[in-house]
Amino acid sequence: MQNDWVFSKEKNLFFFILFVSLIYLFLIQGYPLLWSIYISLTNQKIGTSGKFIGLQNYLNLLTLSSFWKAIGFTVIYTGFAIILKLLLGLLMALTLNQPLKGRNLYRALLFLPWALPTLTSVLAWRWMLGDVGGIVNYALLKTNIIDRPLGWLGDPLLAKISVILVNVWRGTPFFGISILAALQAIPKYLYEAATIDGASGWQNFYWITLPNIKSVTILVSLVSTIWTLADFEIIWIMTRGGPADATHVFSTWSYIVAFKNLDLAKGVAISLFIVPFSLLLMILTLRFVFFKSGEFE
Repeated sequence: MQNDWVFSKEKNLFFFILFVSLIYLFLIQGYPLLWSIYISLTNQKIGTSGKFIGLQNYLNLLTLSSFWKAIGFTVIYTGFAIILKLLLGLLMALTLNQPLKGRNLYRALLFLPWALPTLTSVLAWRWMLGDVGGIVNYALLKTNIIDRPLGWLGDPLLAKISVILVNVWRGTPFFGISILAALQAIPKYLYEAATIDGASGWQNFYWITLPNIKSVTILVSLVSTIWTLADFEIIWIMTRGGPADATHVFSTWSYIVAFKNLDLAKGVAISLFIVPFSLLLMILTLRFVFFKSGEFE
């Protein structure tokens, strides 16, 4: 009888905590999202009240070349950044998983880009990539790789490459540390047994390492993709979306339209274009992780 009372009390406490958590999530995420959707369906400007116009903002955006330009670079920025972070993070994890001398020190140093404040690190990169006095141009000139300073942030193509590389520099440690944790959870006897059976290093990696880090790798890629899609700080600090709007992504273009052009409704509509893609990406990734792996079969 007493056990039933304790169980009932714990059950009620669980549902109470769950209810409070759901209310909290709705207040900090659900309500702002619903408000944003409503604003995007009006013609509201900053400082003025708006009227309901339905999907007109979205239809107008589809006719703008700047909209498709922002879509194109958002896809390029996210795609290249995720692929490079994944490859470099995997390489970092495999290296740090070896019995190296001073391995803990290397881990701490390689984690620094992720731990440093975004503003501090990106401003440092902006200085290093500067046309005049930038350390990158100085090093390339001294090694005769280039014969004149490059405008890393002034040329559209170089600016795109620059912001992608800075994103990769900041995000690679997140991949590396996460994959390293998965590597260290793999039982050593699996490798020992495979080696005794004559398996090569590549076979060990393909048949033992990859299956055991697959779920973590996909999960980290999902989280990083969502973060990269919504990234604002790196591009805004480095290029403000320039030159010639070459590095605008949804977040920076939305800011320009909403707060520079004072068109709040259209700016919100731009930012909401990311939401369906992010949800679709999450559903597809979770489907791959759980159903492809056979966990729910």
